[in-house]
Amino acid sequence: MGAMQSCVSPKAALVTLGCPMNQVDSERIIGGLVSLGFEIVPEEEADIVVVNTCGFIEDAREESINTILSVAKLKETGTLKSLVVAGGLAERYRSDLESELTETDAVVGLKDRGRIPMLCRELLACGQTGKTGYHRVVTGPPHTAYLKIAEGCDNRCSYCAIPMIRGPYRSTPQAEILREAEELASAGVRELILIAQDTTNYGCDLDGCSLPGLLRRLSGIDAFKWIRLMYAHPAHFSDELIETIAALPHVIPYVDLPVQHISSKVLKRMGRATPPDSIYSLIDRLREKIEGVVLRTALIVGFPGETDEDFRELLDFISYVRFERLGAFVYSHEEGTSASALINSIPAKVARKRHETLMETQSQISAEFHHSLIGRELEMIIDTADDGNGVVIGRTYMDAPEIDGNLTGAGSVQEEDVFCRVRITGAGLYDLEGDIV
Repeated sequence: MGAMQSCVSPKAALVTLGCPMNQVDSERIIGGLVSLGFEIVPEEEADIVVVNTCGFIEDAREESINTILSVAKLKETGTLKSLVVAGGLAERYRSDLESELTETDAVVGLKDRGRIPMLCRELLACGQTGKTGYHRVVTGPPHTAYLKIAEGCDNRCSYCAIPMIRGPYRSTPQAEILREAEELASAGVRELILIAQDTTNYGCDLDGCSLPGLLRRLSGIDAFKWIRLMYAHPAHFSDELIETIAALPHVIPYVDLPVQHISSKVLKRMGRATPPDSIYSLIDRLREKIEGVVLRTALIVGFPGETDEDFRELLDFISYVRFERLGAFVYSHEEGTSASALINSIPAKVARKRHETLMETQSQISAEFHHSLIGRELEMIIDTADDGNGVVIGRTYMDAPEIDGNLTGAGSVQEEDVFCRVRITGAGLYDLEGDIV
């Protein structure tokens, strides 16, 4: 009787872990569930919950397992009837999850994620509604959305399990990207964020397609005021791409350029294709050609064999380049990767100390950069408005959602406003304050 009742208006919840790639996958799953008649609710109220996991590094796997076990308890305390585990962890460790996590009712890898909405109806003993037009449902602020332009990766960095999880690089056909972009524009998206494991390699497997060409087509969609580029691998960053970013006003001058390290010895062991001289040259060209460019990077410390000299070279590098945005991570040993067989592992205490030292250096750089912004007027995108306190919270073009800082603007805006201008009056290590003008 319970299952039949749930079919009248079945309720589902999505729990998303990991990166924006997973968020896009979840938004497509939610779109499929809605098209099949599901109501999307918090997990405490759901008949079925899909946990979209991440299996990239050890911390992500632990978070995924703990989340699955926490949600499973709702079978005893809530309305939960079925639990589906999806995503990277399910792709990489499907058989282990099926045998060890008996609380789950289905484990679905990345290759089969398109069938999750129908599977949810089957698990609740619901019949097919006949609807098959799955569309995305944006889960963050309605004015910002990620657009995935490719799947998988061919770079084969020695430390990375992504090719094992998501497979080889496959560019999404340009027509599909443009169709999805038009749908997002019609739904009110004004900031479009392009993502892939390697965005700069877009079109390598398609005739006549490239990232510069795609950017030009996307810039023709008037609704998008900001187009942001993430995960731009330096090995595939062409001069044409630099010129395209510089020339297109809606492609904001924000470049996420994960270089990982600068020591030639470490880069070689990492399997990175861009040598130090090329990295320095690319950064110089970006600074020279793109007015107001803000650079974000990602670095790994404690990689096997990283010497004190290698680490000092890395510190000198960030002190010279002065990245406006930087994230650093301690090397994570991943089974199945070629780096897992490397000798000369760095003691955890040493790796953590290097991470702390690097971030202290970057904090000073970030503080000085933010202080230089005081007095400037900048455009911000409004993520939330607190009318009671007379403030809005958002971001400048220099800040991507979730990973970078926020700008708090004092003053009032119209309810329909997505953007406003703010004069910067205060600056911290990561966040800014200002007055709406």
